[in-house]
Formats: sequence, C-alpha cells, structure tokens
Amino acid sequence: MQPEPLLLKVMRLRRPSMAPSGALNGLEVPKALVPMALQKSLVGEQFTGYLHVTNTSGQTVHDVGLKVEIDIGASKSTLLNTGTSRASLPPGEFVDALVEYALNDAGTYALNCYVFYNCNGEQAQLRRSYRFPALAPFAVSHRVVQLDRQLLVECLIENSTEGSIYLSSWHLECADGFQSELLTETDSLETGCAGPLLKQRGCFSLVFRVAADETLDSVVVRQCEVIGTLSLWWQVPDGPRGCMEGHQIQVKPIQVPKLDLQVVECPKKVQVEVPFQLELQVMNRTEDVLEPKVSFDLRLMGAVKIQGPCQRLLRIEPGERQRLPIELVVTVPGLHGLQGISIACDDQVPRQDFGVLCDLLAF
Repeated sequence: MQPEPLLLKVMRLRRPSMAPSGALNGLEVPKALVPMALQKSLVGEQFTGYLHVTNTSGQTVHDVGLKVEIDIGASKSTLLNTGTSRASLPPGEFVDALVEYALNDAGTYALNCYVFYNCNGEQAQLRRSYRFPALAPFAVSHRVVQLDRQLLVECLIENSTEGSIYLSSWHLECADGFQSELLTETDSLETGCAGPLLKQRGCFSLVFRVAADETLDSVVVRQCEVIGTLSLWWQVPDGPRGCMEGHQIQVKPIQVPKLDLQVVECPKKVQVEVPFQLELQVMNRTEDVLEPKVSFDLRLMGAVKIQGPCQRLLRIEPGERQRLPIELVVTVPGLHGLQGISIACDDQVPRQDFGVLCDLLAF
C-alpha cells in the first residue's frame, strides 16, 4: 500500500485575551498553536483552526483542495471549501488555511477535514476528524419575586470550569413591555481588569429590578413565562474570552381563576336556629359568557346549613358580576367559618374551592 503523499496537521490557534504584565501598548501578543486533543473549549468562544498540508512525497501533487465542516448534533456548517480553486504542490511545499466558528452551544463538536488531490493521474482523498467538547463556563440559576408590576430577579452565577475565570460583564435583554435595572452594587467589589474573578465553584449574584410598562397590569405580568434573556461575557486569565448567551429568565405563570367569589352582604350577628340571608357575588374574569354552578358541601359547612337547593346555576356575561342571595341557618352557638362553597364550569375541572369566605357569630 502506497503511503499518503500529503501530510495534514490540524491545530487550534489561540491568542491570549490578556496581555502579559509589562507588555507595551501596541505590542502584538503572540498566538499559540495547540493540539486539538489537548485544548478544552468554552461556550461562547471563537474556535479558530489552523490546517497545514505538506507534500511529503518526491513528486508534485496536483489539484489540491480543502473542505472543512463542523457539526454538533444535527447541525452542520461548512467552514471552508476551495471548490475548483485548487493548487499544485511540489515536493516539500505546503498549503495552509484558517477556519473560524463561534461555539454558541454546549456539547461535542466534530471537525471534519478533507483534502482532495490528484497523484499520478488518480483522484484521491485524505480525511481527518477531530472531536472536542465545548463546556458552559457558568452554571446559572435564578429566582423571581413579584411586587405588583415589578419583578426582582436574582441570578446566581457559578464558575463551572476547572480553573479561575473572569465574569467580564453582563446584560439582561428584556422581552417587549419590560425594562431592567441592575441593583447589584459593583463599585465595592474586588475586581480585576476584566471584572470579578471567580475561582473554581466560586459564585457571583446579580440582582435586577424588572419593571413592566404601564400597558401591562399585574395580572398580565404574572402570566408572562419569559421576561428576558441573560448574556454573560467571560475571560480566562491569559486565555480566550467569549460570551455565553441564551439563559432565559422564566417566570412560573400563575393561572388566574376564571371566576371569583366573595361575600358582599352578611349580618354581624345571627341567632341560632333563626334563618338569615347572606349575599354572594360571583365575577366572570374571562371574555366569554360562563354558566357556572355554585355548589354547597353540607359536610364542609358544618353547623352552617343552607336553606334550599345545594346547587345554583348562574349565567354571567364577560367581565360582569352577579349577586346570589342565599338563606342560611346556624345550629350551634359560637364563631363559625363559612366554607364548603365551590364553583365549577363545564370546561373547568377541578372545581374552584374558595376556603373560608367569612365568619359567622351565632348566639
């Protein structure tokens, strides 16, 4: 079997982001060529590959062309394809190329390199593949607390690399209808020239105040699932830099009930075994006409008894309130909580139970 006439070498090309101490202004920081297998990558880093093809045979190799692809999962991108623009390599000569790609996603990347050539009138191909992981530099968690139309967002950022890393800067890009303000005091922090330095497993907390526009009320704010996306710029000491994007600030939406029930009229005191009237009010919070069924659970109502049917059917227009007078009687002296009243619509399962609506003092 004839040996390959061409030798392909693929290296990582990296330039330290931070100049060494004592470097003069304008001094070119040297680039570093490192083997693919020995270099770890971080999400947000710009990958730069250096390809070097040398003719190690004793004869000229013609129609030398290069093609480089990178893929992660089902996503594939072509970084270089010389196409019909091919070169001839005499013995000992070489051709090289640079390819770049932004590592925006965590996972294992595959760099596939192809060299096409013509040797002794025969078309041939040389292929090399390299796999390398890109790891997230930070583990990010957050929690959200709502204060009316404002949200307090705390983001906890943990260094998940094997060494130290600078958190250079950050930005919370809010969704439409929201604006953010950073509350974290950064002036008193011990920071390096590139921002707070986090040691391995070190943490840093960012607190934002997110305010909703006047067009959004507190109910709409509670129903928003994503209020923004956090971007974190990082820098490895004497190493690369990048930006990790895409952490969504999610708010667990609160399901606003379709119907609301409250007591609007109730006597302060009632006599035992003497019927009295109490008035409920049911509000339709939806934009549809609802026909709710109000149920009275005698077991939960205890000493408070309903006079008449235990179920009442209503019809309420969108956004309207409807009053429901009921007749009750208390059989035991003392303070009793009015409970066991629930509402259900045809399309609402389970039914809404409102707990204790008011207290009844019987004597």
